[in-house]
Amino acid sequence: MKPLPFSFYLQVLVCAALWGSAFPVIKLSYDALAIDGFGERMTFAGIRFMIAGLMIVPFCRSSVLSTLKSAPVGLLAWVILGQTVLQYVFFYYALSVSSGTLGALLVGGGSFWWMLLAPILLKTPMPSPKQWGLVAVCSMGIALAVYAPGAGSGKVGLGTAAFLLASLSGAFGAIGLKKMSAHHGSRVITSLSLFIGGFALLLLGVGGWSGFWRDLGDNAIWIILYLAFLSATAFTLWNRLIEQYSVNVLSTYRFLIPLCGVVESALLIESESIGLGIVLGGVLILGSIYGMGRLELSRTGSTRG
Repeated sequence: MKPLPFSFYLQVLVCAALWGSAFPVIKLSYDALAIDGFGERMTFAGIRFMIAGLMIVPFCRSSVLSTLKSAPVGLLAWVILGQTVLQYVFFYYALSVSSGTLGALLVGGGSFWWMLLAPILLKTPMPSPKQWGLVAVCSMGIALAVYAPGAGSGKVGLGTAAFLLASLSGAFGAIGLKKMSAHHGSRVITSLSLFIGGFALLLLGVGGWSGFWRDLGDNAIWIILYLAFLSATAFTLWNRLIEQYSVNVLSTYRFLIPLCGVVESALLIESESIGLGIVLGGVLILGSIYGMGRLELSRTGSTRG
């Protein structure tokens, strides 16, 4: 097995730091921009992702329009619904009722959704007994984190369910992208997924258009531009890694995303504190995610996807 290049680690760290910052930034934006209700949240998300999709276009190797015409409609819809629409309907709702710290920890569940779904949809090997044991450890970690998440956690039960559904949707979308990247560049698919998915979110939020635009100010514009840049950069890098490397390798380092999210949320959101459950549960969740990746890597011995 060849050693991974320095560029791989650098890209993973950039993705983890950017996605980690999304939790506190979005959470703080709800109060700072007076975003209230499903319609305004979806308008906020839709504009962000449409701009992000446009940001990627200049870096695409192939024509976005020609890819849109030639790509399988069903598979493209799969990626758009999973990676953008459904994932962020659940994600934005979860952040509105629960904490950024809890959310950052729970999105790590995407690695386990992938492990369960990949054998069915990508025909990869079934999980081993050790891997099933790590799933049980992760479940215990989630239970501990939810039991005592700390101050500012809001409606923990609803938030947990929505965050887990968001990570499930994201895993579906990533599997669809893995299927498409063999025939279409990951950048152009990412651009289409973000722009079309953002437009769909904008339509879902039609009821909140007037309220959102009424309260729009300079702060909102800068926040939206930052989040758009975050999505464009992180999704482009991560989807490129999905195209180049084995999912087993990526799952090994995916634990850095929730780790960065927990740290950044704790540092930036004053109203939140980390409870004992988050600490103990986080150790179990992050440890099981890392262990899962190491088992997958040792079992296949391949870094390429």
